[in-house]
Formats: sequence, structure tokens, C-alpha cells
Amino acid sequence: MLRRKQKSNDNGPPLNIDGKTFQGCQSIANIFNTYFTNITDKMPVNNSMTMNIAINYLYKVFIRPFPHIKLTPVTTKEISEIIKSLKWKNSHGYDEIPVRILNISLPFIISPLTYICNKSSTGIFPT
Repeated sequence: MLRRKQKSNDNGPPLNIDGKTFQGCQSIANIFNTYFTNITDKMPVNNSMTMNIAINYLYKVFIRPFPHIKLTPVTTKEISEIIKSLKWKNSHGYDEIPVRILNISLPFIISPLTYICNKSSTGIFPT
């Protein structure tokens, strides 16, 4: 006989802030959201001393210019191999395009995708 896994009602450990206890994912997420969106309000307005320390550090570390990065153009074959090597999942990245859709549409998008990649390597990002 097969049994379904029962959904756990465990929302993780409670969060204790200044003697108040908060439980539940949504409640804890809201507290973190409020904290991180308001953190800059609590920072000192005049932080030029901190800024000067950071800038001086960068000047010391990067006394020589960076070497030029030379990117070679990519081919449609390289792009195709990369896309075909990705695991077929329904999950997606920031672009919200599943890998399955990329693989299916590959014959139609390979040329424009190669063009965009090659233009991007020159510092030009086509619209």
C-alpha cells in the first residue's frame, strides 16, 4: 500500500526579538523584510570617513590597471552545445525561461543568441 507523505506543519524554529516570539514563515519573512528595507535609515548620515577608508584601500590594491580582457567570438555550435548540456527541468533562472523551452526553440533562437553574445563581449548590449 502506498502512503502519501503528509505535509509538515513545522514552520521552523521561532524567532525571538526583544523578548517577543514570532512563529511562521510569513511572519518571520515580513520581519526580515522590514529590517533590511529600513536598515539604511539607522545608518549615520555622514559616513565619509568610512568612504575614505574604502577608497584608499582600493587605490592601494589596484595601483596597476587591469589587464585587458580579450574575449573570442562564440560560435553557434558552442552555444548549441552549452544549451544541450543543460538538464531538462521545469525550473528556470532569472529570465523565467525553462531549459525545456530553450532546447525546443534552439533552432529558431541560436543565430540571434549567438549575435547577442558576441555583441555583448564587445561591450555593446543590443536591445
